Amino acid sequence: MIDDVLAFAALPLAAAIIFTGIHTWFGLQVLRRNVVFADLALAQVSALGATVAVVAGHAPSTAAGYAYTLLFAAGGALLLTGSRSLVQSVRQEAFIGVLYVVATAATILVVDRSPQGAEHVKKMLVGGILSVSTDEVIRFTLLYAAIGALHWAFRRRLLAAANEAANERTAVWDLVFYLSFGLVVTSSVSVAGVLLVFCFLIVPALVGSLFSSATWAALIIGWVAGALASACGIFGSFLLDAPTGAVTVLAFAAVLVIAGGVRAFVMTPLEQRSQNRRRALRTASAVICAGCVLSGAWAVIAPSGDHPLLAAIETVSGIGPEQFLTARERVDFTEAADIERRHRTEVDRLYELERRSRWQGEALSADEVRRLASMQQTLTEMGRGESFVVAYLRTRARSIERWYIGLPLAALGLLGFAAMAWSPTRRTGSSCAGRI
Repeated sequence: MIDDVLAFAALPLAAAIIFTGIHTWFGLQVLRRNVVFADLALAQVSALGATVAVVAGHAPSTAAGYAYTLLFAAGGALLLTGSRSLVQSVRQEAFIGVLYVVATAATILVVDRSPQGAEHVKKMLVGGILSVSTDEVIRFTLLYAAIGALHWAFRRRLLAAANEAANERTAVWDLVFYLSFGLVVTSSVSVAGVLLVFCFLIVPALVGSLFSSATWAALIIGWVAGALASACGIFGSFLLDAPTGAVTVLAFAAVLVIAGGVRAFVMTPLEQRSQNRRRALRTASAVICAGCVLSGAWAVIAPSGDHPLLAAIETVSGIGPEQFLTARERVDFTEAADIERRHRTEVDRLYELERRSRWQGEALSADEVRRLASMQQTLTEMGRGESFVVAYLRTRARSIERWYIGLPLAALGLLGFAAMAWSPTRRTGSSCAGRI
């Protein structure tokens, strides 16, 4: 099983590491230029080109489809270059936002003419990095190595152009940057999708910039962070049986949060570290108090709604909603919950049986697949009936429970806010008295 996962994940992981290698370098330049959303804008423009190609009858993987995306990306690069040099009194980020919105609106209009528009939009957003082929990995390696060599040869001029005021001299290097950037984004989006490509671009560069202002050091740190996040996302998607693109995006976010925590609480001077910890503790306390107030108030106002915090308190304390029901209702609630749990367990077992048969190569026959699907559907329908009973009785119980748990929970959150507001005032008054 593990060997199969490793073999299946080898190509996606190789592609992710290649994407991290080139996008981290572009991300560092994007941060220098303060055009963070240029990647999204160019990706959306290239996605518009791919959409036009699909409506025109060309598959995105064909040469004609790729030519459409490159043509639109080149047009976006020209617009971004011109936006910096033409109007210097307005931040370039504003023009990037306009370009993104216009490209998105145009994509929606074009997709409306496509019979599989919804699937095309989903593919553009999350991509399909699991389906990357060996030929594509080789092509990405050669293409990005050539672009990387070009940027390395002219790295000083490109980095200088990112910091200098716009003029005729920097416009040339801006055009080189945006054209190569558009080529990279267009190629990556076709496999990884818009969201994941944005993570490849920004998150490793941010992590590297957190720990070093030197370009080469930030680049190496970003490569390591991006490779680690890619591995966690790809293998995590296998463990969770979830979409790879979405899980990898969350993995990149987790790496960024961990890096920020290390930077703030480990690598700063002692005095600043203590101040950061106090701020973090105060922020966490405010979030907890706000959660208590909102959850308690929502339980009082709408006891039939979803209450995650209230459900967590019930699980930890062992005081479930059945405690607020009559004896007969309590029996019905317990029986329905047990039956629902058994049905859900059986459905999960059948699903795992089907999944394991696919992974281990022991394919089920068509008749076995139909029987499994019929059993899953029957158990799911039966479970829905029991779920309705559980939900109805839980609503009746929480109409009483809200006064015993919901109202005190809201009051506890308000007391927490009051204590937080009083504590700084007291410290300020004490320091003023000491100075007097």
